[in-house]
Amino acid sequence: MSNLLSTILVVLALFLFARYFGGMGIGAPWLPVRKQDIKAAFDLVDVGANDLVIDLGSGDGRLLVAAAEKGAAVAGYELNPILCFISWLRLKRFGDRAVVHRRNLLKADVSRASVIFIFGMEWIMPLVSEKLKREARREVKIVSFAFELPGLIETKKVGIARLYELP
Repeated sequence: MSNLLSTILVVLALFLFARYFGGMGIGAPWLPVRKQDIKAAFDLVDVGANDLVIDLGSGDGRLLVAAAEKGAAVAGYELNPILCFISWLRLKRFGDRAVVHRRNLLKADVSRASVIFIFGMEWIMPLVSEKLKREARREVKIVSFAFELPGLIETKKVGIARLYELP
């Protein structure tokens, strides 16, 4: 009987790991942005106290923290509850100007954002592009990591970070 219980516990642990860190059933897998990619993103966009930075699929909040440290107000959208909690812990020190929502990135309010980051999977990028064309401010700066945003205008690239503007 203890062998069966051990097997059940291992399968449950693997399922939870796959669900919350592999994205199984709740969105894309979590791939943390590397330090050099964060630096590349901030080489592409100047961020300061007058900015609202939104991270679509914010993971553990490392991009949000970097932007908040530069004085920006930040908002993240993440489906994974564990990563939302980690982000919340990291962002607490920034008070009212930092928030993370446990919400699908396609439901994000991007209308006031001056800078938007996304490290999404290739299959979702066309949906994100259409959303941004419909809802974002014309002057928004958009940085995508690794994957292209079809229908938007790529203006510069540093490493895997691509800077886009709306058409």
